[in-house]
Amino acid sequence: MYQKSEAIVLKTIDFSETSSILTLFSRDFGKIRALAKGGRRLKGPFESALDLMSHVLITYIPKRGDVLDLLTESKLIRRFRLNRKNLGGMYAGFYLIELLNEMMVEEESAPELFDSAVETLSQLIDAKPATPTLMRFEWRMLELTGNFPSLDFCVLCGKKVEDSPHIAFGHLDGGVICPKCRSGVPQISMITPMLRNAVWRLVTPNPSQENGETQEAAAIDNSQIGPMRALLNRHMSHLLGKRPVMFDYFRKMQ
Repeated sequence: MYQKSEAIVLKTIDFSETSSILTLFSRDFGKIRALAKGGRRLKGPFESALDLMSHVLITYIPKRGDVLDLLTESKLIRRFRLNRKNLGGMYAGFYLIELLNEMMVEEESAPELFDSAVETLSQLIDAKPATPTLMRFEWRMLELTGNFPSLDFCVLCGKKVEDSPHIAFGHLDGGVICPKCRSGVPQISMITPMLRNAVWRLVTPNPSQENGETQEAAAIDNSQIGPMRALLNRHMSHLLGKRPVMFDYFRKMQ
C-alpha cells in the first residue's frame, strides 16, 4: 500500500552505485528509513530530490519488521541549500536535522514539529540570526516531544522556585530544583532569573501576533544567548546520552 507525505531528508547512505538508503522525517508518519532504488541516478523517479535537508514530497511502500521501506518517488518542494557565507545558518541547519534524527522515534507522527522544522530551516536560509533561531526550535522540540523542563516549580517537591541570583537546574531530573531539595543532586547547572525569563520570551506566544506565532527569535537579549546555548548544549547531551556532533561547530557560529 502506497503512502504519501511531505518529508525532510535527514541522512543519506550510498547503498550501491545507483541506490541509497535514506532516513527521512515525514509530516504524517514520523521518521522512516527507506531504500531508494536508483536514487543516485540523475534522471529517474526521484528527480535529484534526495539531497540532505531537502523538503520533499515522497511516495513509499511501508514494510514490516526490520525490512527497509521502499521509496518509489520523490518530488522536490524546496532545497535548503545553505550559503557557505552564512556559516552560522549552515551549522544550525545540520544540527537541526541531527536532532530530529537522534530524538525522533520511527513511525511516530509529529506534524507540528515537522512544520516548525521547515519554518526554522526557511528562516536560516533567509539569514535570520542563527543561534537564537535554532534555540527557539530546540525549546519547541522539547515541548512537542514531552521533554520540556520545569522552569517554575521544583521537579522534586513541586514547590514554586522563586527568583534568586542562582537557580539550580537538574538535567537528570528535568528542571529547576528548590534550595531545600538541591543538596546531593547530581548533574546541576546554575541559571539566573534573566535566563529563565529569556526562555519564556523565546517560547511563549505573543498575543499581539496573529495565529499565535511566537516572538521573533532575535528578541532575546544578546547577553543571554551564550548562557542559554550552554544550558541547551548540556541538556540535549543528557537527553541524547551523547554529545551531538555539531556542538563542535557552535563556537564558529558565535
